[in-house]
Amino acid sequence: MLWNRVFLSLKTKNQRSLKKIFQKTMIWISFSSNILIIITAYILLKLKRDQIEFSSFIFFIALTGLSSGVAAFGHLPILNESWTNSLIFISRILSLISIYFFTDGSLAFASFKTNKIIRITNLILLITMVVVLFWNNVFLPVMIYGIVGFMGISLSAYLSNLEEAKKGRYIVMRGIGMLSLSALVFALFKDSYHFLAINISHILVSYSLLLFSMGFVELNKYQ
Repeated sequence: MLWNRVFLSLKTKNQRSLKKIFQKTMIWISFSSNILIIITAYILLKLKRDQIEFSSFIFFIALTGLSSGVAAFGHLPILNESWTNSLIFISRILSLISIYFFTDGSLAFASFKTNKIIRITNLILLITMVVVLFWNNVFLPVMIYGIVGFMGISLSAYLSNLEEAKKGRYIVMRGIGMLSLSALVFALFKDSYHFLAINISHILVSYSLLLFSMGFVELNKYQ
């Protein structure tokens, strides 16, 4: 009986130790996959910046990478709560602004920028989401603006005239699809497979940036 108790005690301690090691490992893997996004953004801007016509698209790639870099440190448990909350807040603000620039660039390419109603609507959406984020630091405003900005305004702009710059439009729309898939993976599996969902989502975001940059370059050929 004594040996059984000792064995069970050691087994429980080992399980706890392994669990802590696993959790720490997953946190650093998630950190690395977040850093992957900012590295991808940096490389793409280094290689393709001069080939992209619209400055809004350049700002979108840069801010998406920067947002992920800030978020990577914001999720580290080694920092105190006030620091992590501040970093996560900054990363979400940067995400909102990056969505705005993507939408702005899409409208400019599709010649929708002359439509004051759409432009004002986009700006009002950004300001509204920023205000909501100041009120409550959660990811929901980013998700809402992302759906409206990417799937609503921008996708409509690219679908408006598919015969013009067809290849570029399709590549950018694939990027939108990949970004949407990353959000869907995270939303569906964040509770049951948290770390796996986060890392797959980050990898898909990196791939979407690659598609976006390729699409932006193709769009430039028709300007």
